[in-house]
Amino acid sequence: MLRPALGLAALLVLPAAAHAGKCDAHASKATSAKGAALVSAFKSLVACDKGEAEMAYDEFMKGSGDVGTLVDLSLTAIDGKLFTPVWNMMEKVPDYSARDEIAKGVGEACGDHADVVPFLKGAYFGLGAVPFGQWDDALVSCSGGDMNSWIESVVSKPPTSSYDEKYNTMLKAYVKRQRGDALPALSKAAIAAGTNGGPFAAILEKMNEAVQPTGFGETLSDADRKRLEDSLVEVANNVSAENASQVADRLFNAGAESAAASLLPAVYPDRVQGGRLTYGVASVESCDKQAFIHYAVVTDPAKRWSILADIEKPLRAYKPKLKCTTEGPWPILATEEPLMSKAGVADWVKEQTGKWEGNGFEVKSKEEKAIDLN
Repeated sequence: MLRPALGLAALLVLPAAAHAGKCDAHASKATSAKGAALVSAFKSLVACDKGEAEMAYDEFMKGSGDVGTLVDLSLTAIDGKLFTPVWNMMEKVPDYSARDEIAKGVGEACGDHADVVPFLKGAYFGLGAVPFGQWDDALVSCSGGDMNSWIESVVSKPPTSSYDEKYNTMLKAYVKRQRGDALPALSKAAIAAGTNGGPFAAILEKMNEAVQPTGFGETLSDADRKRLEDSLVEVANNVSAENASQVADRLFNAGAESAAASLLPAVYPDRVQGGRLTYGVASVESCDKQAFIHYAVVTDPAKRWSILADIEKPLRAYKPKLKCTTEGPWPILATEEPLMSKAGVADWVKEQTGKWEGNGFEVKSKEEKAIDLN
């Protein structure tokens, strides 16, 4: 057990306490004993009278003096099933690094102290979000009992609100414990949150975090990238179109364009016709306040997140219609998303025409031959 001397006694914010009763001899040592002797005295007090021990815990805590002793004192209280004073202890330790060390130390001892697991479970159900969050390092470091399966069960059943601080603490701890192996449970959680209004975006973020390298200068491995992409695709195919769109955007921004494109049927389920998606595209020649819109209907077998790269060449190959010459390449336009039908292309062209006319251009247009991408 690490026992850093952090000047803990000077930092603890505790009221003075008075003791009276049959166990006075043990309780009085809170102000005189140090280290192991202090912990031994508290253990004797627990054996003598748990009620007195619970009331005296804060004064023993004040006398602990270092993190290691306070961890041992906490474990003694937990062994005696005196959970409440230990649950409430952290707010009385102003040093945040000391709080982390205490929580970590208690968690690391859970293999030898069976009641640490029910202590942490009780904290989840009994404490508010902030005091529970102060035990996050214990959730990460505890490997005893059924801690892992319990955290997984909580993570797999997200709340129905878009943000829940206590759930987020569990989520972060699970990812730190499991890393990439957290993905199956996180996928299940994301699917549930994507259908019940839960913290969908937060879970997606933790899925990404789970596979990120922890070492300085390391890069994401191909295997972990594939695991993440497969998990995200699974999520997208089992949630609403709106949430599937979030997943697809995340994949596309991460450079996984093929994976993002595979989700187009999930993102636009009502726009897939015969396995294909329909877009409107155009190139515009303009000069001397004249504009000519060459537009076409494009169909794609739902495998491109963006069609721009594949339609640029044919759109720039149209024969000019204006007697003057456009300076530079013709602008290329495309609908922002697939259309319900080919009829929507004409409406989109009217919108583009209005924009050019609004800038003082005389506008004409022509529908060119349809483009069918493979």
